[in-house]
Amino acid sequence: MPRLYALILSGGAGTRLWPRSRKRKPKQFLDLVGDRTMLQDTVERVSELIPNERIFVVAPPEHRALIHEQLPELRADHLVIEPYPRGNAAAIGLAMGALHAFDPDAIVAVLPSDHVVEKKAAFRTVLLAATAAADAGWLVTLGITPERADTGFGYIEAGEALDLPAPLPVHKVKRFIEKPKKDAAEKMVAAGGHYWNAGMFVWRVSAILDAYREHLPKTAQAIDALVDAIGSPRYESVLAEVWEETDRTTVDYGIAERANNMAVVPADIGWQDVGNWSRLADIVLASASRSADEHIAEDSVGNYIYAPGKTAVMIGVNDLIVVDTDDVLLIVAKGRAEEVKVVVDRLAREQKEHLL
Repeated sequence: MPRLYALILSGGAGTRLWPRSRKRKPKQFLDLVGDRTMLQDTVERVSELIPNERIFVVAPPEHRALIHEQLPELRADHLVIEPYPRGNAAAIGLAMGALHAFDPDAIVAVLPSDHVVEKKAAFRTVLLAATAAADAGWLVTLGITPERADTGFGYIEAGEALDLPAPLPVHKVKRFIEKPKKDAAEKMVAAGGHYWNAGMFVWRVSAILDAYREHLPKTAQAIDALVDAIGSPRYESVLAEVWEETDRTTVDYGIAERANNMAVVPADIGWQDVGNWSRLADIVLASASRSADEHIAEDSVGNYIYAPGKTAVMIGVNDLIVVDTDDVLLIVAKGRAEEVKVVVDRLAREQKEHLL
């Protein structure tokens, strides 16, 4: 098996999980679904395949200390800092340059740090299949087997099967589909061969850098300049100079939807995107109502309660999200959980930084 590396993406603000997720400590650094944080879970689930010395993380500068605190085994030179957000294509490209300098033959699994994967053994098998495809020159995405006709995700339509020595089927990508309307999503799920796009990729570092040169040449030029400066005193000044020249886009739009060597591995891995409080409640609720400590529910079902150190009492209320932090009490109907972001935007406009 080729040497497999992991690049963990640790950007994003997680504003829809406010008030637990804040600028200073967004959702990937929180223990939302277990004893470990989501970042720690992401590393743990690949640990049987990828040792610590082959783990890289890309993150903004303000989270440097948090990452080293939560991943003390991470090598200091394996934390790649993006100066400020330019879209994940720039962040991933920056990290690919660092990985190429470390190991030009590396095959890399690019994994967001804020996903839940319940079937860890199945996930590792999917990574092995994707690695086999990447070793053959494909840029590989993981396609999540859809559980429902969800309109909140983009979709991947699988084409012909590839002849590869892989433990699972791998298909050429026929097309990527933007977030569809309900009827279109229902038709795709009923037809089969369509998968949720979870933004997880596996590729050889040299192959993705070639794709940057073809599809995002400005970002490729910045990466090349940085690769020449890695390990030298010039690196920080070069980074500051070229970062603004990178393409402000995502790797999905900038490369995946344009490349003709995209492959997909269908992945039935118990994947969940913790995008808002409602999705988190669906994952976490093991009983009718839940509290971080104790709870009492009378004629109440479907409530998610985070109230550490308190006994929460719910009487005659259903499908509520209740989140109690030191300085904010959030109460929102599950069906309106997306509107938490509206409140965060309002706080930003009103310059209430102490609440963000």
